[in-house]
Amino acid sequence: MGKGEVTARSGPGYLLGQHIPSQRSTASVTNRQMQIEFGGNVALTREEEAAFSRFEKTGWERAAQAFHDHWGPLTAQSSGALLDAAGVGSGHKVLDVATGAGYVAAAASDRGAHAIGLDFSSSQVELARQVYPEVLFQRGTADSLPFDDATFDAVVMGFGMNHLPDAELAAAEAYRVLKPGGWFAFTVWAPPRDGEGFGIVLSAIESGGAPNVELPPAPPYFQFADAEIVNRVLESCRFGDITTRIVPQYWQHTTPDQLFDAFNEGAVRATAMLRSQPPDVQATIRMAIRNEVMKLGVDGRFEIPMPAALSSGRKVN
Repeated sequence: MGKGEVTARSGPGYLLGQHIPSQRSTASVTNRQMQIEFGGNVALTREEEAAFSRFEKTGWERAAQAFHDHWGPLTAQSSGALLDAAGVGSGHKVLDVATGAGYVAAAASDRGAHAIGLDFSSSQVELARQVYPEVLFQRGTADSLPFDDATFDAVVMGFGMNHLPDAELAAAEAYRVLKPGGWFAFTVWAPPRDGEGFGIVLSAIESGGAPNVELPPAPPYFQFADAEIVNRVLESCRFGDITTRIVPQYWQHTTPDQLFDAFNEGAVRATAMLRSQPPDVQATIRMAIRNEVMKLGVDGRFEIPMPAALSSGRKVN
């Protein structure tokens, strides 16, 4: 992981790591005090990386079912595009890293691929086996894949890169286990904008949240939605033919409170931030989110944009 300087460790804007400005960002959802240069890096010490890993693992052991309930139908929307980017077809050997409840691995299996889902959380692996009993799932970490070199035709990761302490090492591991010519493809959340899910929630937290909430230092949450950073990281791992694009996704909700509930119950860092707020502050944040979601309502239903950034690269030798 590249090393740089961090000048702040807490506050609402540190919820998901320092905010990375991009072409999709708007001033209203940018925490100016925590902004870093486009393409900048965050310096995490070994101890901080270990603390971040423990925080994430503990959180996902707790949140597996809640994420599945709240976020599952949303994140599964980009599974097809992710597999297309990796060129996945019948007979291919596919590794789905950070598989969660197994949506991408199951979608690959539906195409006739031989898919394996890998996750560091035992709760996630257990859930995936329950949801998709016909697919093989096992425990393992993205930075030390338990497979031989040149094993897979494709390695995919749905919304996992932003939860890794050293995503560059994970990309290098993906390169190692790929066959020559194989593809590594991953999705992350697109940078927040007004009127979209992350923009609504982060704006509400930054405007109304208590500023003294402490969370473990983390890499910038949206950094791998930035094509320049993706190119730098994947090129350093010797990938070629690198592309990044935005994939539209939409949360379909029946009440204006489901957006708050999803972040408050089915995430890790966002959930910790929200639940650490005093009750009156939580109520203020909930109301702010609710008011914005109400603007998106049509006939009692609420369609909330939650676009993904999809990147891919090919092992060229």
